[in-house]
Amino acid sequence: SGGAEDRARRADEHRSGAAAARGAGGRMSFLRRHAVPFAAGVAAAAAAFAVIAVTTDSDSDERSSGAGQQAAVAAPVGPGVPEGHEAGFAVFNRMGCGGCHVLAAAGSSGPIGPDLDERLDSHTRESLTAAILSPPSWAAMPDNFGERMTDAELDALVDFLLAVR
Repeated sequence: SGGAEDRARRADEHRSGAAAARGAGGRMSFLRRHAVPFAAGVAAAAAAFAVIAVTTDSDSDERSSGAGQQAAVAAPVGPGVPEGHEAGFAVFNRMGCGGCHVLAAAGSSGPIGPDLDERLDSHTRESLTAAILSPPSWAAMPDNFGERMTDAELDALVDFLLAVR
């Protein structure tokens, strides 16, 4: 009977150890299923913001003097930029919009933000300006464009986007 008790005790230990391992494995599995994709998403968003930060002009003195706008006008023109909207296209590029948004007129194919070729038709001047200056809190779009653009640059950008829709 001592052998049977020993076997029963070992079986109980094995079962309780297996249950504990399943519990720990369950937690690890949950973490792997959720934390890894979340971390990958955070890393992708950080990379996108780094691209925007590197490709945009941060010299506020230049913008406030108007020199930045003159320099932006000298940028190469995209494939579908309507005549008279070169300044808005230059702002689109300087602000890094094409890094996130698809817009055929600008030759951009950004994979993060909404496809502007599909979305611009539904916008008015007011709604587009609001979307640029105050994007939804859940959006990956930076919320400081109002600080990074002059009123003239914002108007040029909105004019350009409305012209290419």
